Amino acid sequence: MPDPRAAPTSLWNRNFLIWWLGSAQSALGSALAGIATSFLVLHQTGSAGAMGVNLALSLLPALLSPLFGTLMDRLPVRLPLVVGNLLRAALQLGVGLAALRGHVPLEVLHAVAFLTGLVGAFYGPASMGVTPRLVPPSELQRAGGLMQGTSQTMNMVGLVGGGLFVAHFGSGAALVFDGATFLLFGLLLTLVRFPTGRAKAAAETFWQSFTGGLGYVRGSAMLVGLPLIALLINASFAPLEMLLPKRMIALEAGAAGYGLFWGLELAGIALGSFGIAWLGERVNPRRLSVLGLAGLGAVVVALSLAASPGPMYALAALMGLTSAMTNLSISVLFQKRVDPVYYGRVGSLLGMVGMAGQPLTLLLLAPVADRVPISLVFAVAGVVTLLGAVVWEAVLRREPASIPPPAVPA
Repeated sequence: MPDPRAAPTSLWNRNFLIWWLGSAQSALGSALAGIATSFLVLHQTGSAGAMGVNLALSLLPALLSPLFGTLMDRLPVRLPLVVGNLLRAALQLGVGLAALRGHVPLEVLHAVAFLTGLVGAFYGPASMGVTPRLVPPSELQRAGGLMQGTSQTMNMVGLVGGGLFVAHFGSGAALVFDGATFLLFGLLLTLVRFPTGRAKAAAETFWQSFTGGLGYVRGSAMLVGLPLIALLINASFAPLEMLLPKRMIALEAGAAGYGLFWGLELAGIALGSFGIAWLGERVNPRRLSVLGLAGLGAVVVALSLAASPGPMYALAALMGLTSAMTNLSISVLFQKRVDPVYYGRVGSLLGMVGMAGQPLTLLLLAPVADRVPISLVFAVAGVVTLLGAVVWEAVLRREPASIPPPAVPA
């Protein structure tokens, strides 16, 4: 009987199946919870500003993710995953059951949002290195496609069905359902057996581990360029979510058109992810990442020229397809390039730097958003992304195609 702790030899092994299916059902619950929380805050306060504060509090802990990433690299892989899911289950079940009984104080909702974000800040870095440990290196691209495609499909189902669920059963029931998915995932993770013999962090202090991660990144042009490219792209795409509702109103498509646009974008991501999973190693992730970035830029430039809802819907699906190409190929490059003992530190640094571009751009654009033509903003975003593809191609040329993970500089 094969040892479940041994290095994986096939994609469809028990440990990966548990991780894949558990992640899928958890993604569905989280999509429902996002809608439920929005409507719960708005129903009890009638204030969009209160919803904005709630969202900001959930995102704020992400700024600490590099510190959490350092901590995660010093712990056994399973521990933060199980604890993170159980903590999120307790938070969502608590506020969901309270909502079923009646009014939930706004302060409680804000506290739960912050604590949920705090849990996510350490859970995210811990989860980045799971898939490479559960599948053979030759199946990493296929596994990543399955993970991303299934997650986006569940998100799409949750977004489409979330409104109906909340309308019929209420926000409290949706939050209880989300808590139950986290609880189930936490329990399932206790059945996952990670391969033995993985590298362990050296006996060093926390700050030595933290600075060691920074030194590790500096040893690779790809790892230096990747968060900067993510920062640039997130900054250029931030105006889309901010200005698209106004664009849809101007085109007489309204809220329905807005929802359809993002639904088609998610469908494109799912389709692209499953397609890459099917192709597997026949796709070169380096070429695919550059092609995806260039395609993404071209799609956004085309959005600036679209004068009716129909073309925008078609472009939304294409945007999802090129996003899947970009995100999945870059994820595979990251997982193949980084030593497992650095997954938390390097991944959390990438996530934090990349995320910073979005709020910074929104704050800078907010004062002039109503005075600048939307088509101009979209065109600039597309051109910036196209330039990013050129820069990323240059970065990849400096990085050998097949080398061992970079050593930490002395």
